[in-house]
Amino acid sequence: MKIIIKKIFILFLCLYSAFFFVGSTLAPILAHYKQYDLSATLTSLYIYSCHQQPDRTFWILGYPAALCCRCLGFYIGVCISGIFELFDKLKINFKTFIFLFSISIIDIFINYGLKERHNTGNLTRFIIGLIMGLLFIVVVSHLFNRQWRKGSNEN
Repeated sequence: MKIIIKKIFILFLCLYSAFFFVGSTLAPILAHYKQYDLSATLTSLYIYSCHQQPDRTFWILGYPAALCCRCLGFYIGVCISGIFELFDKLKINFKTFIFLFSISIIDIFINYGLKERHNTGNLTRFIIGLIMGLLFIVVVSHLFNRQWRKGSNEN
């Protein structure tokens, strides 16, 4: 039963992330085909989850996606790694986790922590977003597994 709850939760995260990925990439496509109302509606759905700065966004068919590169990468990373986790194929050891986490922290520090703001570029932001999405699923899965081990030790 516990595994089913975990899988349902991971599936929910995958679907939620797919909504963000599909909607944010569909918005510029709709704008390109002059469906401005639908495009604006989709873009406005994501306004509270992303800063949506055009210079930090991929452009599709001449219009910015509704999410910045890092957020788009994050949601794709959650989707892909969530699917792997659903099929029990996501295996990340502790050293790899620390390495990927360190890369993410360094990129965020370079972009926000230094007195002079540095731009690491949209592709780098996208890759860091993918890594963060992967790490998010790894942490969620670990928390589920740890809680169950803790609960079984108390019984």
